[in-house]
Amino acid sequence: MVASQRRSPACWSGIVRPTEASMSDQLHGSARSPLLAGKLVRPAAPAALLQRVRLLELLDASADVPVTVVAAGAGWGKSTLLSSWASTTSTVASTAWVSFDHADDEPSRFWTYVATALRPVVPAASERALAALAVPQVDPLDAAVPELLNALASLTDRHALVLDDLHELGARQIHEGLELFLDYLPAGLRVLIASRGEPPLPVARLRARGRLAELGPDDLRFTRDEASTLIAGVTRSAPPTALNEILAATQGWAVGLVLEALSLRDRRGRDGVAMRSGVHHAVDYLLSEVLAGQSEERRAFLLQSAALAKMSGALCDWVLERDGSAELLTDLDRAGLFTTVIDEDREWYQYHPLFRAALLQQLCDRGRAVQLQRRAGDWYVAQGFVEEAVRALLESGDRAGAARLLSSSGAEFLRVGAVGTYLQLGEQLGEDMAARSPALALSLAWAAGSTGQLHRVPRFLELAAVGPEGESSPGFVSLRGAAAALRSVYGAGDPDAALADARAAVALETDRTLPGWVVARVALGGALLAVGDTVAALDPLDDAWRSPVTALLPAVSRLEVAGLLAWALAQPAGDWPGSDLDPGQQARLRNLLTSTGAEAQATERALGDAAAPGVGLLHAAVGQLHLESGRPGPALLELRRAGDLVAVHAHPALASLVLATLAVVEVEHGDERTARGAIERARAALADGPAVPVASARLEVAEARAGRSAADGARRVLGEQLTDRELSVLRALRGPLSQREIGRELHLSINTVKGYTKSLYRKLDVVSRSEAVAVGRELGLC
Repeated sequence: MVASQRRSPACWSGIVRPTEASMSDQLHGSARSPLLAGKLVRPAAPAALLQRVRLLELLDASADVPVTVVAAGAGWGKSTLLSSWASTTSTVASTAWVSFDHADDEPSRFWTYVATALRPVVPAASERALAALAVPQVDPLDAAVPELLNALASLTDRHALVLDDLHELGARQIHEGLELFLDYLPAGLRVLIASRGEPPLPVARLRARGRLAELGPDDLRFTRDEASTLIAGVTRSAPPTALNEILAATQGWAVGLVLEALSLRDRRGRDGVAMRSGVHHAVDYLLSEVLAGQSEERRAFLLQSAALAKMSGALCDWVLERDGSAELLTDLDRAGLFTTVIDEDREWYQYHPLFRAALLQQLCDRGRAVQLQRRAGDWYVAQGFVEEAVRALLESGDRAGAARLLSSSGAEFLRVGAVGTYLQLGEQLGEDMAARSPALALSLAWAAGSTGQLHRVPRFLELAAVGPEGESSPGFVSLRGAAAALRSVYGAGDPDAALADARAAVALETDRTLPGWVVARVALGGALLAVGDTVAALDPLDDAWRSPVTALLPAVSRLEVAGLLAWALAQPAGDWPGSDLDPGQQARLRNLLTSTGAEAQATERALGDAAAPGVGLLHAAVGQLHLESGRPGPALLELRRAGDLVAVHAHPALASLVLATLAVVEVEHGDERTARGAIERARAALADGPAVPVASARLEVAEARAGRSAADGARRVLGEQLTDRELSVLRALRGPLSQREIGRELHLSINTVKGYTKSLYRKLDVVSRSEAVAVGRELGLC
């Protein structure tokens, strides 16, 4: 669905330390976050649940509308309503649920939750999507999201996906990806979104196309009858005589009504209204009325446990230095005191945000809260919950402690496929903390580069350079060697600069037992390939492949080294691509492909297109070998697959070289139209990187053989309407802008632009930009 161009990470997983990463780890590692399951559990019904029939009927009446947005401020009962609907509706066969918080504001993490939630609906596709998400180099829109959409399109029953608290997420890439997901949402899935405000999605466009249903505060406001029933359910007594005054004071606000009911219950029927509407007044009222009505033990527990974002009995016993916390948490939940179970085992709880804010305000002693949060960090570390430990330290204000823990835990985040989360946490520390630890700054540069955020790499390298002298980088002989290798792999400079940095890294990284030795040589080999010096690239790549350290790398990284070496071995010395390979070189290539074939096939079966970093160049090398052996048919199949994979992930120069080879072979098979499509893809790849003369020269050869005609002249009929976004992209394609520049004009990432472009090509039945524009003009679309 989407294609992206990213620089090769060159086994940068070794920057932390080599790990024994099994295929199971790569497939399921991202699902091992300790509290992931809690966000996938539909919130339990409150003790005094009121079935709001009129709202449930509104939701059911929109059963055929793909997207529903329930938008209102805190405490309006959005989650409770959607949970009640999910448990009672007969319009869907099942409902998947995800509750988000600010920790989830990272694209891979977001889609990990979505894919996990949809596992019961599309099991195989969800497993493959999760496997793809465990490969940090591959954008979710390249493999994981298409996997889900394709599987959902085949559903015969109707299902629902609830995205709760979407307002917690501010990352533009998440909203862009979700917009694309909703644009191509299959008929078998309905998405319901709960947010405190209108989500940053094309709401007006969805509304105009009849694809959006909406509920707001006016819909969620309690009527007199609903308020009477709610209060009676909480107090277990007749409605108060002052019901009209309570309703007027709360303006039908759900939390306000519950607070008043709790006060009436705990104060033994005090009948009156002291509260005014609004969040701040509710907090004041909660402090003066509801909390005051609790027992001394319960009040003390509430105030101190509020320092914790999430709670379990074991965590609270440790942090608060007491026993019996699990039973007390259960009692609070049963009493309806804004305590919610967040996991299937009923072990973890959290307080309603307003309730927690009120408790922290009452605690007053910031020092005590900090002490409790740091103790929580110690407990999380002891349990192996590194991410939660870092977050607890950040909440306590201990940025130095969080930085030390994060700096030493890169391998753990890599193991569970959470490189994006690692980067997110590092950015929360602030630049001053990164500047104090060059090793941390370099790790953050690696995380930014390996997740495709190349624009962030230079700043982290600058911070590493101003750090104190003498600090080493894990897995490398020296900090300077690590930085040089990283600049070569992810830097935005010209090929000659990348080559110079790689040679500097090789000179500095002399310890064969360290990952840095391998990384430096892969960086050098990749830089030499990028400038077309395949002969010189052979030795460093062969050294890297034969290193015992490489055998310990994760499968994708290990195969990536093999792919670079295979591509170098597959390049003929003469008139490309017609001359013969050197016999010795050809024999080495055959041995390499034979030794890696089984693992490459298993990895690709497991990861799909997300295996691109490891198997893309291997497919290209197999194609070249078939050409040398006089088997053009199999060669074309391998090169076509290689062309698809390098569009997902490859250095721009290498992607262009593969696509240029594919174009020449397509011409030899008489398909000049498809060849021109490959050439345009190669041109687009080169536009994303620095000028590489050898790639440009080979592309000119392919272009000369394919010709330069545009559309094939057949009369086109548009069988499927273009979306507004597709039309915008089509009109932008008329000009000279590259896809990256089009993204800037449309305020979209390049991956999102490529996603819409691919769908646009499918609908127009074209294979290239020039064809798309020509057909668009013929149809009066641009």
